[in-house]
Amino acid sequence: MWPGVQIVEGYRPGAVAAITAHHIDYYAREWNFGLPFETKVAIECAAFFQRYDDRLDRAWLVVVDGKTEGSLILDHDKAGEAHGGLHLRWFIMSDRLRGSGSGRALMQKAVEFADKTSDGCIWLTTFKGLGAARQLYEDFGFHLASELEGETWGRTVHEQLWLRAGRPSA
Repeated sequence: MWPGVQIVEGYRPGAVAAITAHHIDYYAREWNFGLPFETKVAIECAAFFQRYDDRLDRAWLVVVDGKTEGSLILDHDKAGEAHGGLHLRWFIMSDRLRGSGSGRALMQKAVEFADKTSDGCIWLTTFKGLGAARQLYEDFGFHLASELEGETWGRTVHEQLWLRAGRPSA
């Protein structure tokens, strides 16, 4: 990671707005996502922080000069019952930090937390076309479980479900 980059655990003022803004900045520019995506991120992220439980959930924020520049959330929400494990959400870096190694550092923290609390099981949804993210998921033991054409984020994409299986029993 770059000098001056801090990883902060948990909520800090402005986190919901920063996470939403980074998603919109990137996905509106690169994928033409608009209001349906923005409202989904903002509403669900705010709901997550309202029910945040530090025994079960984790939020990591990448902070530079007091400003949130990236995030990765592990959510124990009930949707996890369908896939098993923790739901990896809102994993993003600002343009400023993309490629800095900060994302890899966050993913390492996520995997370590999941190994301790959910036998290593993590799941996430994304869509086809995010090559750097896909490589990172594969590097940390995720596999592509399914891919379907859908309209979750306000336009047609090939939605993907990625799973990281639990650790083998000793």
